[in-house]
Amino acid sequence: MSGGDTDDRRLLSRRALIAGGLLTGAGVVANARRPDVPFRMIKEAKLNPLFPWKIGDWEYQTSSGLVLPPPDQMSDRLYNAIITRYYASPTQLPVMFLIAYNGIQDGMLQVHRPEVCYPAAGYAIEHERLIGLDAGGGVEVPGHYLAARSVSRHEQLIYWTRIGNDFPTQWWQQHWAVAKENLKGRVPDGMLIRFSTAAPDDKTAILTLRRFLEPFFASLSPTARRLVLGEAGAPGLKDQILSSQPKR
Repeated sequence: MSGGDTDDRRLLSRRALIAGGLLTGAGVVANARRPDVPFRMIKEAKLNPLFPWKIGDWEYQTSSGLVLPPPDQMSDRLYNAIITRYYASPTQLPVMFLIAYNGIQDGMLQVHRPEVCYPAAGYAIEHERLIGLDAGGGVEVPGHYLAARSVSRHEQLIYWTRIGNDFPTQWWQQHWAVAKENLKGRVPDGMLIRFSTAAPDDKTAILTLRRFLEPFFASLSPTARRLVLGEAGAPGLKDQILSSQPKR
């Protein structure tokens, strides 16, 4: 190993140490402040009325048949509201839609990622990557694409998570998003938005999901956009934030 390689490795190690120290320090400070002011994108977690039953060529058929996290002792605490929908089309592959919302992201109860719930349901994750999604209005979402396979089914999905105004793509980013809001004295809300289909290959799956997402974004009301995209999704709805100081 050359001296240059050694120096590069030492520099990277120092940078990682500094970054880790900053995250740890921010977490300690955020925890010490003990925020109790909720920072929510909507006043009430009533999700069903916010999303259309017909999206482009697709129409709602049922709320069953989706891969879900296995029930556990904390399931009632993880989410305030969950909606699941199965949309069928006469010309396109079916698309399954899931939203899970939690009004208080405190760093402990984080939104479930499909990388966890799909293997728990008997699927093996074949591969994954990030895909940029144009949500309109100058907002781009870092969509996470996964291909998963079980003994009897091949399923592909695109999802993203929102915590406060951030779209974390990794677990540590979720914690950082919570810490940033805590440092402002607020407890953010959070949600997971997932779209899935069962296609013969990745190219067909991504094309199908993009075809669904385009009219999905276009059909959302400002309130729904704020819910799934944060303040950037509907910048004129600042009054929708519920930030009342709890009575002492």
